[in-house]
Amino acid sequence: MSYRTLIVLLVAVSIFVTACGSKVKETQYVSAPPTAAEVLKEDNKADLLMVHDTLYQTNIDWINQLEVTKYKEIGKVESKYSVGSGQTFKNKMANNIPVGTKIYSTKERNDVLIVEINGIEKKYYALTEG
Repeated sequence: MSYRTLIVLLVAVSIFVTACGSKVKETQYVSAPPTAAEVLKEDNKADLLMVHDTLYQTNIDWINQLEVTKYKEIGKVESKYSVGSGQTFKNKMANNIPVGTKIYSTKERNDVLIVEINGIEKKYYALTEG
């Protein structure tokens, strides 16, 4: 074997060994819906409602401007959340809506709910990403 062939062979083997030994680090980021605690930590006056394991929030400007129609009653607020109580936010729970308030779906959007309090409709938007 010639000296030149030996050098080429050694370079090829070293490249192969180096390539096989390299590990590519992959980082995968997953976005999860925010929890009530996270939302309230950022804005302690946030008006929240949970339905079907999804957290909804009102007083969002672009949601308030939407023209949506009450469709079907999907339940009532069953319990009230108190900040600092140690409670876990659960389905049909709200922090600023009276217990017994009816919750409606909308015809136009699956991510918006409507509640009516003293004749005033409030639109709640699903918080799907953190």
